[in-house]
Amino acid sequence: MATLNSLITQLEKVRKSRVVFYCTGDRQGQETQIGGDVLPFLAQHLNRIGKTERLDLLIYSRGGDTLTGFALANSLREFTEEVNVLVPFRAHSCATLIALSANNIVLGPLAQLSPIDPTIMTARSPSNEQQDAAQLQQVNVEDVASYFALAREEAGLKADAHMATVFEYLAQQVNPVLLGKVYRARTQIGMLANKLLALHSSDTEANEHIVSQLTRDLLSHDYIISRREAKAIGMSVVDAGQPEEGLMWKLYEGAASELHLGDPWNLPAELSKSNLTPPMVLDSTRAMLQSRDLKHVFITKWQIHPVDDQGQVRVDELAGSWHKAS
Repeated sequence: MATLNSLITQLEKVRKSRVVFYCTGDRQGQETQIGGDVLPFLAQHLNRIGKTERLDLLIYSRGGDTLTGFALANSLREFTEEVNVLVPFRAHSCATLIALSANNIVLGPLAQLSPIDPTIMTARSPSNEQQDAAQLQQVNVEDVASYFALAREEAGLKADAHMATVFEYLAQQVNPVLLGKVYRARTQIGMLANKLLALHSSDTEANEHIVSQLTRDLLSHDYIISRREAKAIGMSVVDAGQPEEGLMWKLYEGAASELHLGDPWNLPAELSKSNLTPPMVLDSTRAMLQSRDLKHVFITKWQIHPVDDQGQVRVDELAGSWHKAS
């Protein structure tokens, strides 16, 4: 079976480009997202590649931090005049935002994009930001807008006094600080998307239509945008040809195999496979960043503690960080 390195080399020859492959894992129990910690390592790949005529980002991700996506997209532009984003399968949310910066979004037949409206998470109480995950509150930006639309359009509450009551009730259910973050995020995501589109398109009206579709009109953050619909929206989509389509898919399959994306993380199975017993430290590889001759992986260390004599254990996350792969 071809290595990821050899597949990247083949894809570069076909596309006459340099390729960087960024994959955040969605393995059940080991999920990762696009985050700012990747940027210094991306810089190593870009500096090694240097200035180039065409740069391709092959991406697989369920999303992540939008400001990181914006920074990542702009970093690519510092090294080339032509950026293309290659999507064999999933490029959701923040990954779709990154794709907006591309001269061409090269989609395989199974490629998926998604709306880019962000989700905000914060503590339920404004006075206590140090709550555990069970006490955190998660709100989708468009859900808040839809709540007010429901009050106005379905319930017919048009008067200012009525809408004030609607807002007051929402503020009782949702941290008011969070509502402020929601408003800021809704404004910010549109600005970021427009700026990325403007890197290669001066058609303001078309850009605004794309942004509206991706931030408001499709309603659900979980909505899947197919290759056909992405073209209809007006995104700069081209179909992956042959043999690039096959190479893109093989690269995804190689990463999926390395990160065990289709295999839910099962601690007893992991302990059995390692032939070790608690207490112990277990490593898991959860994301990867690779170019032709450089590779980084994101590894998390887990401390496994025995709880009782019946084999029950407690799992604590010690640390997670990027490492250069040998």
